[in-house]
Amino acid sequence: MKTAVIGGGILGLTLAHRLSRRGHSVEVFESGSQLGGLAQPQDYGLFVWDRFYHCILPHDEHLLGLLRELGLERDLRWAVTKTGYFGSGNFYSMSSNLDFLRFPLLGLIDKMRMGAAVVYATRFTDPFTIYGVTAKDWLTKLFGRRNYKVFWEPLLKAKLGTYYDKVSAVFLWATLKRLFGARKGTANKEKLGYVTGGYGRILERFSQVLNEQGVKIHLAAPVTSIRPAANLAGAPSESDNRSAACEVKSQRADGSSKASVFDLVLFTAPPRVARKVVSPELLPHVERMEAVYPTSSAYLGVACGVFVLREPLTPYYVLNLADPDVELTGLIEMTNLVDSRSETAGRSLVYLPRYVDSEDAVLRESDGNLLEGFVERGLKRLFPDFTEDKVFYRAVHRAQYVQPLPLASAGAVKVEGAPELAPPFQMLGTFMLRCATLNNNEVVALVEEFVRKNEAALGPERPAAAELQVAAGAMP
Repeated sequence: MKTAVIGGGILGLTLAHRLSRRGHSVEVFESGSQLGGLAQPQDYGLFVWDRFYHCILPHDEHLLGLLRELGLERDLRWAVTKTGYFGSGNFYSMSSNLDFLRFPLLGLIDKMRMGAAVVYATRFTDPFTIYGVTAKDWLTKLFGRRNYKVFWEPLLKAKLGTYYDKVSAVFLWATLKRLFGARKGTANKEKLGYVTGGYGRILERFSQVLNEQGVKIHLAAPVTSIRPAANLAGAPSESDNRSAACEVKSQRADGSSKASVFDLVLFTAPPRVARKVVSPELLPHVERMEAVYPTSSAYLGVACGVFVLREPLTPYYVLNLADPDVELTGLIEMTNLVDSRSETAGRSLVYLPRYVDSEDAVLRESDGNLLEGFVERGLKRLFPDFTEDKVFYRAVHRAQYVQPLPLASAGAVKVEGAPELAPPFQMLGTFMLRCATLNNNEVVALVEEFVRKNEAALGPERPAAAELQVAAGAMP
């Protein structure tokens, strides 16, 4: 089957990989100049690392399985990391049970309830029953009013902005489940991982594998229209059972357009992006996906300041910010996870994300204004002695559609998993994730669920060439 995958992020690349191993002739269309989407790499002058922050957890079985397939298992590195909390003008370590017991902003009874509530939430809560409950109501009921007001509410406001009292409790459940899973089996210490070279290395290897499988990748090729191909010259005819097909028109680097016909088009971007390129005949499918997956109605975008510093700021990988005077969502010091000597030329790499609604004007502000805010109303409010001479490199990275949000108001809708295939045009995106936060493990899992659910239509997976060689060598 001739198949187009629209979007060259981790979801699109994994989809292309899975389908090519099922005998499909696959072409990937990516609007950007490089693959990866939110995982694409960035040249920071002295080194190359990810544009946005990423980590791998020990229980990310789907992502770890994909890395094994790509031959990157030996490039995995693991480290015990620390977590911090900034509130009431002070820094607090939250890296262990002992740190939490010492946390001065909550009393002993509040702490005992907090610990019991985390255990109950992550082990006994059925996430499908809390879609219609706001995180605010769920956290208040489970953790107590004081724990919510002192600890949780500031974090929700920092992360979610105007959505803090609207987001579904399942979003917080998934966050707790993932984060506390990183501490399992490590004496309650947080263990995280990465691949040497970052996602740049992963994407480089992914490209090699896809090329070996015959997948065609079109970079800087934004799709401008998708429409049924039944009445187009050169479209598949009914005689070969492929009358249901789509024409994909993409823009080339020189400004010209190219049109190709595919038996199946898989669109991996948000529905609101699909609305801009599909023809009226395909719009009902987009509307159906929006109705079945209401998470598609709300997205967070991010304006992320990235600073390469001459020396570290904190001992924490993640510093949670619960102070309204600090105009940041958090502070992620990547070099408290990765080896700075081998990965970042001995410099400290710091991400300063500011999450806002995907349509917020903040995402359209100039780099200069944003960088000034990151320093004056961010770094200098955390570190009053911070000076510009500590900065080796700075930049702003933006993404409009980062985190689809489940809103409690849509909780009555049945929560679906991966969709049933409906050729010739099918959407498959992160807004379809159930009971999960957005991370690459869940993205890979979504693709695997989709191909497994639709195996009859997509075909069975064929052994890779290397597997066939091994099998042939093992025969008598």
